[in-house]
Amino acid sequence: MLAQQACQQHWCAPQQQQQQQRPRCLLHACTLLPLHSWSHKQQQQQHHKLLQPLSASNQNNTQQQQFMDLEIAVPEDQRPINELAALKQAWLYSWAILPLGDYVKRLALIFCFFFAFIGAPIADQTFDFSRTPLEFVLSAGIGSSLVVAVAMVRIYLGWSYVGDRLLSAAVPYEETGWYDGQTFVKPPEVLTRDRLLATYEVRPTLAKLRSTLLGMGGILLVTAVLLFGLIRAGTDEDGVYGRGARPVPRQVTADGVLYGKRVKAISELANDDELAAEEAAAQGGIPGYCGDRLFRAYAGGQYCGKFDK
Repeated sequence: MLAQQACQQHWCAPQQQQQQQRPRCLLHACTLLPLHSWSHKQQQQQHHKLLQPLSASNQNNTQQQQFMDLEIAVPEDQRPINELAALKQAWLYSWAILPLGDYVKRLALIFCFFFAFIGAPIADQTFDFSRTPLEFVLSAGIGSSLVVAVAMVRIYLGWSYVGDRLLSAAVPYEETGWYDGQTFVKPPEVLTRDRLLATYEVRPTLAKLRSTLLGMGGILLVTAVLLFGLIRAGTDEDGVYGRGARPVPRQVTADGVLYGKRVKAISELANDDELAAEEAAAQGGIPGYCGDRLFRAYAGGQYCGKFDK
């Protein structure tokens, strides 16, 4: 302590001019001097703490170099560990390792994009949104869900392929890309490392992807069943779908097609204006012969199709 105080008084005076002129080595003398009072054991411990991060880094680099030497026969881009790293950096495949919120958000964005720009225009060719909105939404939703499901299948296949190569004790590879296939048998060290990666990184990702695919399959199944039921409910006796597009005839007689509840014969309409108006309202502004296939053919009703939309 006395030596340290003497050093501070002599060399570490607070004058600014002296500090600027004093040699750099002397400025550190006051700081380094107390180390001489430490015990040899304390100095060794401090030295070990300073060198520990450097030793760990060197050990990690040495271990990586050893693995690279063991796999030197396999091209770098065909090594399973590098294929796993490439999956994590790829635009599409990296979605599988995103947090759950970001993962669901990406899938929702794909669904909404295809629903708005592809599914809805195609569904509009079959279903009129103003008359059959539920069928329109279900039809567009099925198409958009299929696109999302196909994307998820592609991601799953990529992760499954890399997972199989990590778990396998021998992996095929090509030396030059000219179909000169070879098989690399993994040393025990490489096999242990790869199987640890497959267990703790690839398998949880595959489990999440399988859950997504099962959910998408359930949504597609329920949506398809609902749409099929609505189409069946809106199909007339001629097998033509048009629920809400045109009225269904109540009775077909030898004289014509009847829609109104009070009309029993076409001849009644000639002498009763009120009954005729009621029948016209029941027809919904559509020619009566359009309600029956036979009368439509007799009348040459090639224009009845425009009332189906």
